[in-house]
Amino acid sequence: MRCLIVFLAACTAPAAPPPSQPHEIRGAWDTWSHERKLEYMKSTVLPAEREVFARFEPVRFARMTCETCHGASARAGTYTMPNPDLPKLVGGKEGFQELADKQPETLRFMQKVVVPETAKLLGVPAFDFEKHVGFSCYQCHTRSDR
Repeated sequence: MRCLIVFLAACTAPAAPPPSQPHEIRGAWDTWSHERKLEYMKSTVLPAEREVFARFEPVRFARMTCETCHGASARAGTYTMPNPDLPKLVGGKEGFQELADKQPETLRFMQKVVVPETAKLLGVPAFDFEKHVGFSCYQCHTRSDR
């Protein structure tokens, strides 16, 4: 599945102000210029994610920036995702069971809050566990085989 948050797509559409509602970007993200995506991320996504993460861990996420999610690629200006600087996730049921055993609150927060909220902000469907499609952990985190 290709990454939904790629900021290097070519754009033929003229620059326009970011949409005010997430449903306005559904299907249009790949046509946006780098500058338009950056503006939307800074004006809409970052403040919303900052609020979501601060509710979960107020001290740790008191100062959330583009680098929090995008790591070194934010410093480079590419904003490529998934971000290899984030914790790697062991794939499959065993990997998620291990995470559920070791960090159940974090897993629950990411699955029940972060994934659906981020998908909504990006105007894409959240991960569907039955169909295995949609915005998932792997749009942000890289997968590890161990």
